[in-house]
Amino acid sequence: MRPQVLPLLALLALAPACARAQADILSPETLHGLVDLRLSAADGEAAFVDGGYGKARYGGTATGGYRARLQVAEAALEWKPRLNWAWSAVVDVAAQSGQEHPVDLVQAYAVFKPVPRSDTRFQARFGLFYPPISLEHDAPVWGLTDTITPSAINSWVGEEVKVVGAEGQVSHDFGEQQVSLTAGVFGFDDTSGTLLTYRGWALHDLKSTLNGAFPLPPLSAFAAGLQDSETYSQLEIDHRAGYYIRAEWRPTDAFAVHAFHYDNRGDKVGVTPDLQWAWATQFTEVGASLDVDARTRVLAQAVTGHTQMGFPTAQGLFADVTFHAAYALVTRQVGGRGALTGRIDGFDAVDHSLVTLDNNDEHGWALTGAYRLALSRHADLRFEALKVWSNRPSRANAGDMARQAQTVLQSSLRLSF
Repeated sequence: MRPQVLPLLALLALAPACARAQADILSPETLHGLVDLRLSAADGEAAFVDGGYGKARYGGTATGGYRARLQVAEAALEWKPRLNWAWSAVVDVAAQSGQEHPVDLVQAYAVFKPVPRSDTRFQARFGLFYPPISLEHDAPVWGLTDTITPSAINSWVGEEVKVVGAEGQVSHDFGEQQVSLTAGVFGFDDTSGTLLTYRGWALHDLKSTLNGAFPLPPLSAFAAGLQDSETYSQLEIDHRAGYYIRAEWRPTDAFAVHAFHYDNRGDKVGVTPDLQWAWATQFTEVGASLDVDARTRVLAQAVTGHTQMGFPTAQGLFADVTFHAAYALVTRQVGGRGALTGRIDGFDAVDHSLVTLDNNDEHGWALTGAYRLALSRHADLRFEALKVWSNRPSRANAGDMARQAQTVLQSSLRLSF
């Protein structure tokens, strides 16, 4: 059975409620919502949410031709109560088409942020949240500002790198420069690495939820005998705490660079009765943002890591994969209300064990072009074209060719309050 973390989240959210001076628990200022009306057309193989190896949220017809869809891709609500001068909270609930549950919790955490009294500031958060990795997600409910689809790196963060834990950050201003250090201790992320190993990299805007699961594509005969056909993102299996640390240097308001290291300290052999494993996953990520001028912004991130699972065999562990990915993104404001964005992604995975039985090698790249038009304060329209090329031998498990290319065309009308 899956461990339940809702009681823990409730305690974390309610712990600071004893002091309620200047509280704002429920008002129009504490509630934000969005509805994403999506029209898409995609070709190629079946999407991973439909049990395939597809690299995007949407796939083509049974013969690989274009398939069109019109749907509510996401409906979400964010509640941000302020409990007093130092304590607040964030609770995100979303309905996402293609997810296991119609409505589920995305994030829920308490924030402690006292009023700064010097050039040194401190803040902390406790609960269920995404670690501070993505440079693309800066909108409510862990949303994107300019594109529809995040990079391969941040798509993976959205599905397999969310934690239940505690995080603290200290920052200091040195004149116009700022340096910050963030550290976190966490649990409930033991299955991180499952999707990356058995499905590979993907580019999509789905976010993991507290109780939801993602399906895995057809597995090899070896892997199917030891791994469940789906993976839950929020599980504590081996009862070992993981950690992460992040350092950022911001020499000017226009430029920032950071480095992030994550280790869930999985024991590799912990397993539940329904074959969910405690993976040992570590990775290091670096990123930078640059405002070239008032209208142009550049983002770049790269990650390298290693994930392992299972017992030793004559040919290595059950799973042993190193992985790498990087992207560069440029956004240019056009006119008074529009923005053009272009991004290039590269990604790979290298399997180091049991390759003759279960080959999880992969390499690929992708191009994304997007246009966002602000219709009003509460509505924007986005258009996006995504092209992904990849080579993955394990597609033979589904009777498909290892090399695949896929095109996804999307438009999104986002209504918010």
